[in-house]
Amino acid sequence: MTAIAQRPPVFSTAPRNAALAASLAIGSVFAGTAVAAGYGLEALGVAVFGSAVALAIHNWRWAVVGLLLYMPFSGLPVIAMYPHTTVALLVKDFLFVLPAYLGFLAVCHSRGASISFRGAPVVLLGMLALLVVGQAFNPDLPNHLVGAIGTKVWLLYVPLYFLGYHLVRDKEHLRQIFGLMSLAAVPALTLGIVEALLVNGGHAQLVYRFYGNAAAATTQNFAQFDFLGGGSIRRVSSTFSYGAQYYAFAVSMIVVSYGWLRLCTGRRSAGIARFVWLLAIAAALTSGLRGAIVFVPILILLITLLERGRLPSAIGRLVAAAGVLLAALSVFHTPAGVLASNVVHLGRQEFSDVFVHGFGHAFHLTILGLGTGADTGASRYALGHPSEFTGIGGTWYESWYVKAALELGIVGLILVALTLGAIFIGGRRAHRRLRDSALRGVSAALLAFVVWNFLYAIKSQYLDIDPMNVYFWLFAGIVTRLPSLERQGDEER
Repeated sequence: MTAIAQRPPVFSTAPRNAALAASLAIGSVFAGTAVAAGYGLEALGVAVFGSAVALAIHNWRWAVVGLLLYMPFSGLPVIAMYPHTTVALLVKDFLFVLPAYLGFLAVCHSRGASISFRGAPVVLLGMLALLVVGQAFNPDLPNHLVGAIGTKVWLLYVPLYFLGYHLVRDKEHLRQIFGLMSLAAVPALTLGIVEALLVNGGHAQLVYRFYGNAAAATTQNFAQFDFLGGGSIRRVSSTFSYGAQYYAFAVSMIVVSYGWLRLCTGRRSAGIARFVWLLAIAAALTSGLRGAIVFVPILILLITLLERGRLPSAIGRLVAAAGVLLAALSVFHTPAGVLASNVVHLGRQEFSDVFVHGFGHAFHLTILGLGTGADTGASRYALGHPSEFTGIGGTWYESWYVKAALELGIVGLILVALTLGAIFIGGRRAHRRLRDSALRGVSAALLAFVVWNFLYAIKSQYLDIDPMNVYFWLFAGIVTRLPSLERQGDEER
């Protein structure tokens, strides 16, 4: 199935101009009435959302690209508006995500095109969505708002899987998108590395002053982890509202910049892409997330194994990544052996406590599920005391898979496993069909990213937070689309 292209509308200009004029007239009346009634800010919000929808209907891809360019800076409105962050947290949804969906649906409807594509697990996704919505009304939930938040976290970004498939027109378009994303990421990555150097070099207050009243929130109350044997590690958040988001972003940019590198044809652009790739690796490793020391090398190894490219090139990339790893670890002023042993020990402990014991506790609490949102981090905003998660007996279970079992029950856990398995199988089939070396490198990076998220979900709920919730579904759709791009190239030749 071919991707949906943006073509000139089939309607004549006069009716479209008349409809636009009528819409503007009606909108002006409503806006004037709202302002007169004292709802000026609300009227402005509706006007901005309406403009975003209109632009997305003209070209829905603009909304998606706008979302991708906004993500590196998505935490700045939250930091600026803290502690009144509700509007800031919804900016990306109303400015980019929902308009992209509406624009995409409008194009599909006007051209009679299918939203889905061959191999997409539509039935599984539909069943999962019905279960999530049904569990949102579970009487065990403390209130209906918890169910609404849980539903939003579970489902809002899943359609990006389909938009991701239709997003890329050809190989050159993919190169342009990855290039824009990589360049837009440089300020956030650079700032994060500088913050890591300052925070771990005794100048933490200089960094915290940048965040003002939000400093404690962005650093989890200035959390510091001390290693047995000496040394410590502190989290930084760069342009994001907390460290986990920044780490998720940096990891995602490792994948994006590598894809850009593999698609570059000029020496200069390839050099810039390689620089951004190494910068993203350094940023992820110095973010202060202890898991980075294990999971970033795992991601790079997955990419290398999946690509199976030329051995000298693979060795060169691994050596460069290892050099960045060693340089990054020096930021924490801790011997590499001490750091590694602490992280491995902690990993074993967390696997036992978070995953194994977490499942034991979950199945002790419920088999049928406690309701959508019961173990979702964002649900704390719907509780009486947002600073203390009390969704399930005062305990928040960190593993995403344990969360699925707690909220959706054993049936939901099986559906989640089947859906993720189908997404991987679809991506793997697409990857194996590729012969173009550049596209195969891109596919290896995207597929490694999908697998990496499956592994990390054992420990954390990264699939629920910005920006991973956007990148995961979008990249999963793009990787399935790559064989079509290769066929287009073959036809052009």
